[in-house]
Formats: sequence, C-alpha cells, structure tokens
Amino acid sequence: MKEREAVVQDNREVATDTFLMTLACDFPPFTPGQFLMLRINSTCDPFLRRPLAILSLKGDSLEILYKVKGSGTSLLAGKRPGDVMSALGPLGNGFSTPGQDEEAIYIAGGTGLPPILALAEKVRRGRLIIGAFGENDIPLWNRISSIRDVHAQATTEDGSFGKKGLATEALKDLLHEISRPSIIYACGPEGMLREITEQARMSGARCEVSLEEYMACGFGVCSACVVKTSEGSRKVCAQGPVFDAFSIKWRD
Repeated sequence: MKEREAVVQDNREVATDTFLMTLACDFPPFTPGQFLMLRINSTCDPFLRRPLAILSLKGDSLEILYKVKGSGTSLLAGKRPGDVMSALGPLGNGFSTPGQDEEAIYIAGGTGLPPILALAEKVRRGRLIIGAFGENDIPLWNRISSIRDVHAQATTEDGSFGKKGLATEALKDLLHEISRPSIIYACGPEGMLREITEQARMSGARCEVSLEEYMACGFGVCSACVVKTSEGSRKVCAQGPVFDAFSIKWRD
C-alpha cells in the first residue's frame, strides 16, 4: 500500500479535547467505517502509527476527527498548518448501505462519531442519535443537525443539551416508533454497542457496529486487535472494524 504525504491545512478544537483536522492528501476513495494509519512524526516518537477513522474526503481535502486521549493524540493536537505527516489507507471494511425500504438509524457515543457521521453524510436519510456526557462534549452539532433528510437527536447524561439520558434509551424509544424494517449503524463504547445489539435483536432490526480496539499495525499482522465472533477470532483492523453486531461474542 502506498504511503501518502498528508499536509495539515487546519487543526482546531471543536469540543472538549476533540479536534477536527483537515489534511491535504492524495487519498483514494473510502467507504464510511474505514480508517487510516497516521504517522505523526518522522522520528520514533511515537513509534507506532495511530489508527483514525476517516470523516470525509473531498478532492484532496481529508478530514479526521479525534479526541486527545494519550501521548500520540496530544502530539497530533499540537500540529499546525503546513506540518507534514504520512498516511496509509483506506484500511479495513466499512459499513454497508441501507436497503431501499429500510429505515437507517445511526448512533454514536464516546469517540464513535467519525464513521457514523461519514455514513450519514453519504446516505442522507434516516435518524441519527449522538450521546455524550454534556453539551461541551458534542462536536460538530451544527453540521450533524443540518444533514439533508437526516433527523438528528442529541442526548446528554447531565441534561445540558438535547434530551437527558443515554443514547441507548433514545434508541429504545425510536425503535418503538418505527414500523418498517430498520438497520442500525453504531460506534462507541463496548457496553453501549452490546446494549444496542440486544435492542436490535429484540426489535428485529439489522445491526452493524464499528469496533474501537487498540491497533498496532493496521494490516492484520500483529494480532493486537483480535475479537471473538461466532465464526472464530477476527482481527478488527483487517476483517473489521465494521462487523455484523450479531456475530460478535461480547465480553461480560
């Protein structure tokens, strides 16, 4: 796979410790849910590339949305326009698209917004739920709420924005309202995905989840991101990160 130069065009904080970065990069087309491996520095600090979901690609302008959680993303947050990195991708398998008669439901929690927003902006129909602790933890709300033919709803645990409660509670209410077949697309913490999978099973909806696992290589070589499925062990980077939710053997 070709290594591509990625030049920072913009890097700004859009929610608490959450940054939207725009890169100038000759990048191939991607499917929402796919990711890239970004080398932040030319030195060995950090030694490993960082896996980041692709948010959008328009011409040679590539967007990623990331949350500062460790040393690598802290270095990434310090990048300025003109700084040069390198990117490999797109990697992994992305989401399918909803059938003509299916109601698409997109749900994101924690750091799971990028692949979900990418899909909603591509499909441009359905319902979207984003869950966060508080108003300051919701990035790009104006962008989310302005997607044509997508009805967006926010939930916050502290009640500071949108509906007070959890995204999974809003999903349960929504599934009771919808009469036609549905497909749920989700990304977020494992506990949330496990609950969404159970709700999908009970409602008869199809469900695809994008898993967030530690990745070292991004190609399936190191086996650092293995998950158990009904078909045996699978590598999130190579055979995911998107899986049929019903195939995952969720951890207790």
